[in-house]
Amino acid sequence: MSTVATASDPTRHFFQPVIVCLTVASVALTLFVIWISLHDLSLMRAGREKFVGLDNYIRFLGDPRAMAALWRTVLFTTLATVIEIALGLAVVLFLDRNFAMKRLVRTLLLVPIIMTPVVVGLTWRFLFDSATGMANYLLSLVGIAQVDWLGSPRIALFAVLIADIWQWTPFVILLVMAALESAPTDPLNAARVDGAREWQVTWYVLLPMLRRALAIVALIRAIDSIKAFDLFYIMTRGGPALSTETLNYYGYIVAFTNFDISYSLAIAIILTIFTNVALLTMYSVLFPKTGDR
Repeated sequence: MSTVATASDPTRHFFQPVIVCLTVASVALTLFVIWISLHDLSLMRAGREKFVGLDNYIRFLGDPRAMAALWRTVLFTTLATVIEIALGLAVVLFLDRNFAMKRLVRTLLLVPIIMTPVVVGLTWRFLFDSATGMANYLLSLVGIAQVDWLGSPRIALFAVLIADIWQWTPFVILLVMAALESAPTDPLNAARVDGAREWQVTWYVLLPMLRRALAIVALIRAIDSIKAFDLFYIMTRGGPALSTETLNYYGYIVAFTNFDISYSLAIAIILTIFTNVALLTMYSVLFPKTGDR
């Protein structure tokens, strides 16, 4: 009966044209981007582009600025994903207990998600201001010298990382909390009845139950971190001394400052390939075939 109902469902015909249009548009735009990346096209020389083959990709491999930007992208993505998952899981385990004003705390934790990245970037740029920022004021209360958060090449990337963690850890909390509330309680109760301590219940029973949810959240956050742009643009503009210039931001500079469209699109394609390879690697690690069967 389910097959007949599905075949006679009239609503499925409304989705088919949309899916076809989106597929055709995606494929056509991707092929167009690849075609342009194989040319020497600059907005300063419009109409005089020429076919150069893989020169832009070879240029990327020999571009030290691009390699440094790629390394910062890997570093930022790794730290953001790991810290947000660990911190989000810790907060979820804390919120799973009964305490006063639990609902209020859970509601306030969702506030950063609804804020736009521009507002978040401006807020944290003000907090990290070396002269009037709240961060240095709080450090001064405990006798710590002022820190040039956004002006030091060694610290600026971590300042942006703090802002990203503040905004997106609640997203991790939301998804993990939903997975926790939908998980069965019988294995947890059985472990407690058998005499397992609370940390043993968490480590050996609860975390394996949340493994798939945590893996999916990690994949989503890794994708967002790799293509992060807003916070870097608002807080540091890639500085100081290019210390916060990620590959995504470098592609923007190449396109709209140097007007080298072909090379910027080659960078975008390389970033896409890098993202897919990273995600496939994460997926193979988080979802091993031997563990799924």
